[in-house]
Amino acid sequence: MTAAADDTELRDRLAIDDLYTQYAFALDEVNLEMLAACFAPEVEFVPGAPGVPPRTGIKANQDRLVERHREKAFRERHMTNPPLIRTLSGDRAEAVCEYVIFQVDSGAPPRLVSMGRYEDSLEKRNGRWVFARRRSFRDQ
Repeated sequence: MTAAADDTELRDRLAIDDLYTQYAFALDEVNLEMLAACFAPEVEFVPGAPGVPPRTGIKANQDRLVERHREKAFRERHMTNPPLIRTLSGDRAEAVCEYVIFQVDSGAPPRLVSMGRYEDSLEKRNGRWVFARRRSFRDQ
């Protein structure tokens, strides 16, 4: 492998790691623009929550986020570990990471509401890494 290839892979790995942080921050802040930037337009999201159907497209993901936070007096904090990048080849990658979600109700201490892992297919588009498919698996 050449030094240039090593440099490109390192940059890609750092950008993928940053994408996971951006996703969690966008959710916590209900920042729809930042959230949209994390995904391919036709993203497929397969949630791990019982009764929540799969969604396709950025708008469907944003609508679900807004619906969950509408008229609720709580904040969430998403924590993800650095992703394990299983494959990285050119403009495609497969990665997995674990997550925990805490909910903070007004005036109450944080409580754990969910934990599990994401299994993701990522693509590099226009020089940026995005989630093309995200599967969530909740621990029971």
